[in-house]
Amino acid sequence: MGIIMKRKTIILILSFLIATITFAQEKKYTTYRVVDDETITSIARKLGVTPYDLLKLNPDAKDGIDIDEVLIIPNPKYKENTSRIIKVETPTTPTTPKIPNEVKQVIPQKDSIRAGFLYHTVTSQETLYSLCKKFKASKRKVRKINGLKRRGTLSIGQVLKFPTKLKDTKPEAKVAEVPAYNTEKYLRYNVQPKDTFYSLTRAYNVTKQQLIEANPKLLEGLKAGDFILIPKEIKAEVVAVVTKPAYKIHKVVAKEGFYRLKQMYGVSKETLIALNPELKDGLKVGMEIKIPVEEVVEENLMSDGNIEGKELNVVMMLPFKADKNSTFDTKKSAFLNKVTDFYLGSLLALEDLKAKGLSVNLKVFDTKNNAAQVAQIVNTYNFSKTDVIIGPMVYSRFKEAVSVLKDKNIPMISPIAKKDHGTIMASNIVQNSASAEQQQNKILDYIKARYTNQNIVIVTDKETKESAKVEAYLKQNSTIKNVVVLHMKDGYIKRNLFEKNIKKNKENFVILFSTNGVTCSVAVDNLGVYPKEYKITLFALKKPKNLDKIKTHFLNRLSFHYPTVNFVNEDNIAVTNFNEVYKNKYGALPSEFSYKGYDTTYDALIRLANNYELSKAFQAGNSKRLESRFNYKLYPTKGILNEGIFIVKYDNYHLKEVK
Repeated sequence: MGIIMKRKTIILILSFLIATITFAQEKKYTTYRVVDDETITSIARKLGVTPYDLLKLNPDAKDGIDIDEVLIIPNPKYKENTSRIIKVETPTTPTTPKIPNEVKQVIPQKDSIRAGFLYHTVTSQETLYSLCKKFKASKRKVRKINGLKRRGTLSIGQVLKFPTKLKDTKPEAKVAEVPAYNTEKYLRYNVQPKDTFYSLTRAYNVTKQQLIEANPKLLEGLKAGDFILIPKEIKAEVVAVVTKPAYKIHKVVAKEGFYRLKQMYGVSKETLIALNPELKDGLKVGMEIKIPVEEVVEENLMSDGNIEGKELNVVMMLPFKADKNSTFDTKKSAFLNKVTDFYLGSLLALEDLKAKGLSVNLKVFDTKNNAAQVAQIVNTYNFSKTDVIIGPMVYSRFKEAVSVLKDKNIPMISPIAKKDHGTIMASNIVQNSASAEQQQNKILDYIKARYTNQNIVIVTDKETKESAKVEAYLKQNSTIKNVVVLHMKDGYIKRNLFEKNIKKNKENFVILFSTNGVTCSVAVDNLGVYPKEYKITLFALKKPKNLDKIKTHFLNRLSFHYPTVNFVNEDNIAVTNFNEVYKNKYGALPSEFSYKGYDTTYDALIRLANNYELSKAFQAGNSKRLESRFNYKLYPTKGILNEGIFIVKYDNYHLKEVK
């Protein structure tokens, strides 16, 4: 028996190792930390790739690399799983998204000859050696004519001059004069060979129709070298959007009539009777009636503004843990994948910002999630020209960095940690993810605002004093008088407790207050089997850890609600575009950390580029990106805290955001 058990244990361990290694191999790219005296060429030789491959993934490296700089490199252990990866059309350049069928790729102009020189646009796979051989020219002379470095590389789309004795193919092109235009409404843009309607609409947040209306000549298609006008985004005034009414409860007192209620609430007798049919027989002392109240849901979102020509210096501190030249430690692969995904999402945000005209100088440090490494970075690097710091990601490391840099008035963004950063007591911190307490209060406020005499039941596995705080918070709504609290013991609750306290003749609001997912599973299993005539809405004060293991049809039956700091709407065209670009470039679909990296970087830099002053930049208005909502509140000593929270619910077997 002992031998059999031992063999089973060995098989389980081997299965785990194979699964872990497979997980690490799924990533098409990973990271590499530069060591002393290394160059792009030496790293490429070490990894068995070409310098061109590395420069495609790290465009900034063309200006040189520094020790400890983090590079994106092809994962040598990556093997494409054709059973899982959908075949997609290969883009013409690393940053060009897949082009819809109805839009044709603009073909670069053919080679032209003028005044003894042949002008050639570099395409994929071409090198200086192959071009000089093709055009029968000296490499040394071509380098001198084009100002190329001896060890430099060529870029796709780069135009080179080659000496030739052939006759001119066409006369010198005249530069078309650009007619006068309204600079407040339009941007002037020079069409590049790689541009498509798809890439322009994505970069400038306009439609193809808007581009054609501003430039009728585009009916014939985009032509490289043409100047076109791109409509600017118009900044909308922040105006409250009013949606369907919410209600408050009013208790009728002696000598109170419809006229008095209209004076108090501005509501007609007809409206009150429509909401409260029992009033057709008149008002009676002690009646509790619904009074409609207009509910303000959300303000118009801030505009991205005009950032063309702006420049920002950005520092990122991320825990790659690149203690070795190769970062394929299977024990750390899950954490490393999260960090890498965040970084890759950030790089796509920088590409989109660059397309809008923002110049970003990025410096990335590997904190190794180590206190000594963080101390070395913050004490030796010159931050005098830094506009924003993103990271460190881990709360303890972030706190250590802030302790040194809090007096430099540089915004320091904590992108992931949900702990209350207010205790750090530094005015320059920006907490991007709302705390657990903020999320709890958000869902409780949501319940209070919708209370119309429902039966409220709290299910908890916590101490009585903790659930009492939740009960007291709910009763801040003066119309909420009775709240029933059911306590679990050892992960179990008696069914008869639900039977005694769930009402058949009125709507039930059941609130889960738990430290783990067990309470949620037990409550859902008990409540999900109630007949349809029982009206039950289930709320959680936080997202359950085991949500993916709970029966979806029960969650849907109970219209399960919970708060969250990240929610991806798969029907959003921006999300669809991002998924496609990310998969084309990195060979895998984005994770929640990819979205977070994009949202954090894009939103912060847009705000700072439009307004360099820290407090004004982060209070310029609310914004909503791929998976994050940004609604910042300034605290004089605690810094800037993001109170952007989604409330989502199960509806028709899908998670949807509720307003």
